[in-house]
Amino acid sequence: MTNQPPQQPGYAHQPGFPHQPGYPQPPVPPKKRSVAKMGCLGVLAVMVIGGIASVAGSGSDDSSAGPASSAASTGSSKGKNGSSKGGRSSKATAPQQSTVDAFKAYVKKHESAKTREAATHVTKVQGADKNNDILDAADIYTDYTGDLVSADAGNAKLLASAFADFQADRGKASKNGLVTVYNADGEILSNGNY
Repeated sequence: MTNQPPQQPGYAHQPGFPHQPGYPQPPVPPKKRSVAKMGCLGVLAVMVIGGIASVAGSGSDDSSAGPASSAASTGSSKGKNGSSKGGRSSKATAPQQSTVDAFKAYVKKHESAKTREAATHVTKVQGADKNNDILDAADIYTDYTGDLVSADAGNAKLLASAFADFQADRGKASKNGLVTVYNADGEILSNGNY
Protein backbone atom coordinates (compact mmCIF):
# COMPACT_ATOMS: atom_id res chain seq x y z
CA MET A 1 0.00 0.00 0.00
CA THR A 2 1.34 3.40 -0.97
CA ASN A 3 1.38 6.18 1.51
CA GLN A 4 -0.35 9.18 -0.15
CA PRO A 5 -1.14 12.37 1.72
CA PRO A 6 -4.82 12.90 2.42
CA GLN A 7 -6.87 14.97 -0.03
CA GLN A 8 -7.87 18.40 1.11
CA PRO A 9 -11.58 18.99 1.11
CA GLY A 10 -12.77 20.94 -1.93
CA TYR A 11 -9.58 20.50 -3.95
CA ALA A 12 -9.15 17.60 -6.32
CA HIS A 13 -5.66 16.32 -6.98
CA GLN A 14 -4.63 17.10 -10.56
CA PRO A 15 -2.19 14.87 -12.40
CA GLY A 16 1.11 16.50 -13.27
CA PHE A 17 1.17 18.72 -10.20
CA PRO A 18 2.65 17.49 -6.93
CA HIS A 19 0.24 17.62 -4.05
CA GLN A 20 1.28 20.17 -1.46
CA PRO A 21 -0.69 20.14 1.74
CA GLY A 22 -2.10 23.53 2.70
CA TYR A 23 -1.90 24.99 -0.79
CA PRO A 24 -4.66 24.76 -3.40
CA GLN A 25 -3.82 23.14 -6.69
CA PRO A 26 -3.35 25.52 -9.64
CA PRO A 27 -6.09 25.49 -12.25
CA VAL A 28 -5.63 23.36 -15.34
CA PRO A 29 -4.35 25.56 -18.19
CA PRO A 30 -6.82 26.06 -21.04
CA LYS A 31 -6.39 23.98 -24.17
CA LYS A 32 -4.20 25.46 -26.87
CA ARG A 33 -5.81 26.84 -30.00
CA SER A 34 -6.25 24.34 -32.74
CA VAL A 35 -3.65 23.99 -35.45
CA ALA A 36 -6.26 24.95 -38.04
CA LYS A 37 -6.74 28.40 -36.49
CA MET A 38 -2.99 28.99 -36.38
CA GLY A 39 -2.70 27.80 -39.98
CA CYS A 40 -5.32 30.33 -41.06
CA LEU A 41 -3.26 33.11 -39.50
CA GLY A 42 -0.20 31.89 -41.41
CA VAL A 43 -2.11 31.85 -44.69
CA LEU A 44 -3.40 35.36 -43.98
CA ALA A 45 0.14 36.59 -43.30
CA VAL A 46 1.37 35.07 -46.58
CA MET A 47 -1.49 36.72 -48.47
CA VAL A 48 -0.67 40.14 -46.97
CA ILE A 49 3.02 39.81 -47.82
CA GLY A 50 2.13 38.60 -51.30
CA GLY A 51 -0.16 41.58 -51.78
CA ILE A 52 2.57 43.99 -50.79
CA ALA A 53 5.00 42.25 -53.12
CA SER A 54 2.56 42.44 -56.02
CA VAL A 55 2.05 46.15 -55.39
CA ALA A 56 5.81 46.63 -55.34
CA GLY A 57 6.06 44.74 -58.64
CA SER A 58 8.78 42.52 -59.90
CA GLY A 59 11.09 45.47 -60.43
CA SER A 60 12.21 44.40 -63.90
CA ASP A 61 14.22 47.01 -65.75
CA ASP A 62 12.71 45.75 -68.99
CA SER A 63 10.39 48.54 -70.12
CA SER A 64 8.76 46.55 -72.92
CA ALA A 65 5.45 45.01 -71.97
CA GLY A 66 3.84 41.94 -73.48
CA PRO A 67 1.79 42.15 -76.69
CA ALA A 68 -1.54 42.14 -74.86
CA SER A 69 -0.72 45.08 -72.62
CA SER A 70 0.86 47.10 -75.43
CA ALA A 71 -2.21 46.49 -77.57
CA ALA A 72 -4.47 47.55 -74.73
CA SER A 73 -2.55 50.75 -74.15
CA THR A 74 -2.47 51.49 -77.90
CA GLY A 75 -6.19 50.82 -78.17
CA SER A 76 -7.06 53.20 -75.37
CA SER A 77 -5.20 56.11 -76.98
CA LYS A 78 -6.89 55.87 -80.41
CA GLY A 79 -9.51 58.34 -81.56
CA LYS A 80 -12.74 57.67 -83.47
CA ASN A 81 -11.01 56.99 -86.79
CA GLY A 82 -8.51 54.55 -85.33
CA SER A 83 -5.65 57.02 -85.51
CA SER A 84 -3.72 57.74 -82.36
CA LYS A 85 -4.15 61.08 -80.65
CA GLY A 86 -1.44 63.59 -81.29
CA GLY A 87 -0.69 62.22 -84.75
CA ARG A 88 2.16 59.94 -83.66
CA SER A 89 2.17 56.19 -83.61
CA SER A 90 3.39 54.49 -80.42
CA LYS A 91 5.87 52.49 -82.54
CA ALA A 92 7.49 55.69 -83.87
CA THR A 93 8.70 56.86 -80.45
CA ALA A 94 12.36 56.43 -79.66
CA PRO A 95 13.21 53.56 -77.31
CA GLN A 96 13.86 54.59 -73.73
CA GLN A 97 17.36 54.38 -72.33
CA SER A 98 17.73 51.29 -70.16
CA THR A 99 18.06 51.85 -66.44
CA VAL A 100 21.59 50.48 -66.33
CA ASP A 101 22.68 52.85 -69.10
CA ALA A 102 20.96 55.80 -67.42
CA PHE A 103 22.63 54.93 -64.11
CA LYS A 104 26.07 54.65 -65.71
CA ALA A 105 25.56 57.96 -67.53
CA TYR A 106 24.55 59.66 -64.29
CA VAL A 107 27.58 58.29 -62.45
CA LYS A 108 29.88 59.34 -65.30
CA LYS A 109 28.56 62.90 -65.14
CA HIS A 110 28.04 63.48 -61.40
CA GLU A 111 30.15 61.11 -59.28
CA SER A 112 33.82 60.78 -58.25
CA ALA A 113 36.47 58.92 -60.23
CA LYS A 114 36.40 55.95 -57.84
CA THR A 115 32.61 55.66 -58.19
CA ARG A 116 32.90 55.96 -61.99
CA GLU A 117 35.36 53.06 -61.97
CA ALA A 118 32.99 51.01 -59.79
CA ALA A 119 30.11 51.72 -62.20
CA THR A 120 31.99 49.99 -65.00
CA HIS A 121 31.35 46.72 -63.15
CA VAL A 122 27.55 47.16 -63.14
CA THR A 123 25.81 44.61 -65.36
CA LYS A 124 22.14 45.12 -64.49
CA VAL A 125 19.90 47.49 -62.54
CA GLN A 126 16.50 46.15 -61.58
CA GLY A 127 13.50 47.65 -59.78
CA ALA A 128 14.53 51.29 -60.07
CA ASP A 129 11.50 52.44 -62.05
CA LYS A 130 8.67 51.24 -59.82
CA ASN A 131 8.17 53.07 -56.55
CA ASN A 132 5.17 53.00 -54.25
CA ASP A 133 6.81 54.34 -51.05
CA ILE A 134 5.68 51.24 -49.16
CA LEU A 135 8.26 48.62 -50.02
CA ASP A 136 10.65 49.83 -52.72
CA ALA A 137 13.54 47.56 -53.56
CA ALA A 138 16.12 47.96 -56.28
CA ASP A 139 18.95 45.61 -57.18
CA ILE A 140 22.30 46.37 -58.77
CA TYR A 141 24.12 43.37 -60.23
CA THR A 142 27.86 43.56 -60.79
CA ASP A 143 30.67 41.38 -62.09
CA TYR A 144 32.58 41.64 -58.80
CA THR A 145 33.69 38.33 -57.29
CA GLY A 146 34.21 39.35 -53.65
CA ASP A 147 31.84 39.09 -50.70
CA LEU A 148 30.70 41.25 -47.78
CA VAL A 149 34.16 41.50 -46.24
CA SER A 150 36.20 41.89 -49.44
CA ALA A 151 37.59 45.02 -51.03
CA ASP A 152 34.69 44.89 -53.50
CA ALA A 153 32.26 45.67 -50.67
CA GLY A 154 33.60 49.22 -50.46
CA ASN A 155 33.02 49.75 -54.17
CA ALA A 156 29.55 48.25 -53.81
CA LYS A 157 28.76 50.76 -51.05
CA LEU A 158 29.83 53.55 -53.42
CA LEU A 159 27.39 52.17 -56.01
CA ALA A 160 24.56 52.05 -53.46
CA SER A 161 25.23 55.66 -52.49
CA ALA A 162 25.42 56.75 -56.14
CA PHE A 163 22.12 54.97 -56.78
CA ALA A 164 20.45 57.01 -54.05
CA ASP A 165 21.71 60.19 -55.71
CA PHE A 166 20.60 58.86 -59.11
CA GLN A 167 17.06 58.19 -57.90
CA ALA A 168 16.84 61.60 -56.19
CA ASP A 169 18.01 63.29 -59.40
CA ARG A 170 15.31 61.46 -61.39
CA GLY A 171 12.66 62.44 -58.84
CA LYS A 172 12.18 58.81 -57.81
CA ALA A 173 13.65 58.92 -54.31
CA SER A 174 11.69 56.73 -51.92
CA LYS A 175 10.74 57.01 -48.27
CA ASN A 176 11.36 53.28 -47.79
CA GLY A 177 13.73 52.38 -50.62
CA LEU A 178 16.41 49.74 -50.25
CA VAL A 179 19.05 49.15 -52.91
CA THR A 180 21.08 45.95 -52.76
CA VAL A 181 24.31 45.39 -54.68
CA TYR A 182 25.11 41.80 -55.69
CA ASN A 183 28.30 40.14 -56.90
CA ALA A 184 28.60 37.91 -59.98
CA ASP A 185 27.44 34.87 -57.98
CA GLY A 186 24.29 36.65 -56.74
CA GLU A 187 25.57 37.14 -53.19
CA ILE A 188 25.06 40.44 -51.39
CA LEU A 189 27.99 42.83 -51.44
CA SER A 190 26.31 45.85 -49.88
CA ASN A 191 23.03 47.69 -49.51
CA GLY A 192 21.78 51.18 -48.79
CA ASN A 193 18.70 53.35 -48.58
CA TYR A 194 17.41 55.51 -51.39
